[in-house]
Amino acid sequence: MKNKFKGDVHLKQKLFIVLLIVFSLFLTGCGNEKKNNAPVGNGTSTGKSLVLYFSATGTTEKIAKRIADLSNSDIVEIVPKEKYKSEDLNYNQDCRANREQNDSQARPAIQNSIDIQSYDVIYLGYPIWWGTNPKIILTLLDSYDFTGKMIVPFCTSGSTDIHNSVEDLRSHYPNYQFLDGKRFSTSDSDNEIKEFLIPMEEVIDTMKVTINEKEYFVSLADNETTKSLISMLPLELSMSDLNGNEKYANLDQSLPTNEYSPNLIEAGDVMLFGDNCLVIFYQSFDTSYRYTRIGHIDHLDDLGSQSIKAIFEK
Repeated sequence: MKNKFKGDVHLKQKLFIVLLIVFSLFLTGCGNEKKNNAPVGNGTSTGKSLVLYFSATGTTEKIAKRIADLSNSDIVEIVPKEKYKSEDLNYNQDCRANREQNDSQARPAIQNSIDIQSYDVIYLGYPIWWGTNPKIILTLLDSYDFTGKMIVPFCTSGSTDIHNSVEDLRSHYPNYQFLDGKRFSTSDSDNEIKEFLIPMEEVIDTMKVTINEKEYFVSLADNETTKSLISMLPLELSMSDLNGNEKYANLDQSLPTNEYSPNLIEAGDVMLFGDNCLVIFYQSFDTSYRYTRIGHIDHLDDLGSQSIKAIFEK
C-alpha cells in the first residue's frame, strides 16, 4: 500500500505511472472497491473499577489497598472458605498449596459472594505460587462471568514475574480480556503504581467478534464511528483477504469518519477505510494510507489467506 515510485522523472513517465497506479487499485479492490461500495460506544460503561485480590500472607493485600487508594477503586478480598494456615504454605513439605498447584482440577472454594457486574475495569491481584496464579483464582473465574470486563492482573512474589501466570489465565479463559499486568513488591513507590493504573477516562466499551468460530474482543475507540457501528450490531460479514495482512468487507451503509494516517498498522487493529469499508489487520506494517480507528483486538491469530466469516456483536 506504499507509493513505490520516487524521484524526478519525465512528465510522460509520470503520467504512465499514474495510470498504472489507478489500474492496480482497481484490480486489487482495497482502494477502489472499498471506496465505492471497536469497559463508551453505546453508553453501557459504568466508569467504575474494582480491586479484587487474594492474599494468603498479607503481602498482596498491601499492594491491593494501595492500588485501590490511588485509583479510587472499590476493593474486595477473595476469601477462601478454608483459610490458609502457615503450614499450608510450607513449600518444602507436602503442604496444601503444593497439592492444589499440582492438581489441574483443584478449585478451592470461595466463602464470599462478589459483585463484578458494576465494574468496567477489574484489577485482579494474587501471589505467585509455583510460578503461576493460585488455583483459587481459577475458582473465581469459573464462578463469575467476566465477559466484556478489562481484567488487569497484578501479583506479588519473591522474584517470579507475572508473565507466565497471565498466559496461563489466557489459556484457561480465551474469551476474557487480560492485560499484561505487573509484578509489585511492597517497596515499590506510589508513582510506579500510578504508571500501572488504567485512566478511567480512557476506559471504553468492547465489542465481541467471532472469526471462524473463535471469539475475540475489540477494545473500541471513543468516537462517532464506533457509536454508529454499534448501532448496526449484530453484523455478520464475509471478509476477503488483501495483501496477506488484512481482511475487509464493505458495509451496507456509510459511517461517520475521522481519518488520520497511523503510519504503523499493528496486528489486531480494526479500522474503517473510506466511509464504509471495515478492515481487520492481522499483520503489522508501515502504511501511508488514512483510516478511521474502530479499535484493537489483543492476541489476534494469523488469519491466513482465506476469506473469513466474522460476526460482530455486543
